Amino acid sequence: MTAVRTAAVIGAGSQGAVHAFGLSRIPNLRIVAISDVDQVAATALAARHDAQDYTDVERLFAEQRVDLLSVCAPAAAHPVIVALALAHGVTAIHCEKPMALTYGEARRLVETAAAHGATLTINHQRRFDRMHRAVRERVAGGAIGELLGAQGYCANLFDWGSHTIDLLRLHLGDPTATSVLAQIDVAARKRVYGAPTETAGVATVRFDSGIDAVITTGGDEPLHPLGHNGIVIQGASGRVDVFGGRAVIHADGELPVEILESVGEEFRIELGGVDPAVIEQTALALADLVHTAETGAAPVLAARHGLAAAEIVFAAYESSVRRGLVRLPLDVFDNALQRGLDEGLWAPATEIVSTY
Repeated sequence: MTAVRTAAVIGAGSQGAVHAFGLSRIPNLRIVAISDVDQVAATALAARHDAQDYTDVERLFAEQRVDLLSVCAPAAAHPVIVALALAHGVTAIHCEKPMALTYGEARRLVETAAAHGATLTINHQRRFDRMHRAVRERVAGGAIGELLGAQGYCANLFDWGSHTIDLLRLHLGDPTATSVLAQIDVAARKRVYGAPTETAGVATVRFDSGIDAVITTGGDEPLHPLGHNGIVIQGASGRVDVFGGRAVIHADGELPVEILESVGEEFRIELGGVDPAVIEQTALALADLVHTAETGAAPVLAARHGLAAAEIVFAAYESSVRRGLVRLPLDVFDNALQRGLDEGLWAPATEIVSTY
């Protein structure tokens, strides 16, 4: 495999700063370029890492040899940036979620990277969360018995939901989704990082294991007594509640076991207000990408996991438009939420521009 020696970051916002920090910790790897449409942001982050700043991505690739690229731009820009990177010989790409604005574009990201022999990972970094790893180990070891079902709670499907779905799949053993039945509300024309999302919804996902997961989204009403963002794993002899930085394992006949989120001290730094746990997990994800790109091993955040989450999100939107069950694999490649808005299926009364 090809040695990974140089890196670049596209997007100099808070996540770009997180990725650059993670890259800076990898031995024998040098950040050569930082790019952002905002010249001030690009220059500031580049100066912190002794890198060249750019506002033009094509110029960056024309002037720099890049082995690893971190893509921290909005989802709408991912297809163009990834295609350019692959055309210029980038062998490892770590892309922020959500993957793309449509299911077709998300699929093409994965297919194009594979065709170029490049390693593509999607930053569902919570697979590196110490708390979730401890929970997964205990659940896989039978702490709550045979798995029967799961629930997820988050602000919206497209952004937060991609993490929620990925974690549900992780704790259920990464099963394949076979169908989705969903309904959403679009009371406001809400955009998160420029992408349209629902304001509330519920989706039932059936997996090939026979297990169902129910995902509830929204922000106006409490989603669960334990919080707005979390998951519940149901077993035949207990359950696990994971909300915020706290997991509690309730096994029949035993006292509850609490597992708290923990973070290495070196990651407790200020980077645009980003949670230190996210900083650590992203750093671990980038180090894993370098290792797998150089050894050929399977990355923890393999693009297939990101695509599996994206398929469920877009299938939920398609189910809402059809008013019926959507069987998978998904054979519709646009974004049904946007299509429904264009066709007047929802009449949003207000506009919301948000980051969650």
